[in-house]
Amino acid sequence: MKEQYRICISSPPDRNKLVAEIFFGEMQWAEVNQEHGTMKVEFYPRSDEKPWQIDFCSAIDALNEAKQKLLNKN
Repeated sequence: MKEQYRICISSPPDRNKLVAEIFFGEMQWAEVNQEHGTMKVEFYPRSDEKPWQIDFCSAIDALNEAKQKLLNKN
């Protein structure tokens, strides 16, 4: 079964451009941003310090969807 993810486009106060935040469950897994002119992914640690174990296809789908949503907002 694939994990459920959600993507939020936001404008954090510490960024000059919009970002796409990717959540698996209630925890933020990654952020996609274009802060320095190129698209970058910043991965976040889990709050419980366990390693992330995400279905490969779900992870790729989430990153691609975040990229598309971010590009469509610019």
